[in-house]
Amino acid sequence: MARVRGDPITTALAHPTRRAAYLQLAGIDEMSTVQLQAAVGVDRYNLYHHLKKLKSLGLVENHRDAGRARWWRMAQRVALPELLEAQPNSTPSSKPIQTTAGETSAALEIDEEGRDIVVLQLEGSRDQVSAKQLIERLANEFGLEVDLSWNFIPEKLVLYSKKR
Repeated sequence: MARVRGDPITTALAHPTRRAAYLQLAGIDEMSTVQLQAAVGVDRYNLYHHLKKLKSLGLVENHRDAGRARWWRMAQRVALPELLEAQPNSTPSSKPIQTTAGETSAALEIDEEGRDIVVLQLEGSRDQVSAKQLIERLANEFGLEVDLSWNFIPEKLVLYSKKR
């Protein structure tokens, strides 16, 4: 099997356990190892292995309190699609949706049949890895067979809503 090479942060966050732990820490000030273990659903040894990798990249940090508990928190915020907060938009014209970082990552349009169309531009490799994983998870969830090659890199995703 060929090894995929990329920047270390992208490849680290492509792993489902690391990504889940990182996303858990993104939404809270800090979590203990026991809380994080319960949220991610892996054994403690496995969790420490992945947290060690995230810590070595400067993505998370930890400290101990007066007792034995180790507390984890996000040290560096990475722009992942799951962390971007799209603002709702109800105007029937093409208008950019702003992300938390202030960058334009998507545009909302209305087609001639009254459907919302969101075009997500995937500019960074992190976004592209996340989009590929999303496509694979959706296919799996709906029992669809999608044969994406290991080097499949989506440039954009186009989402259509139901007719209004």
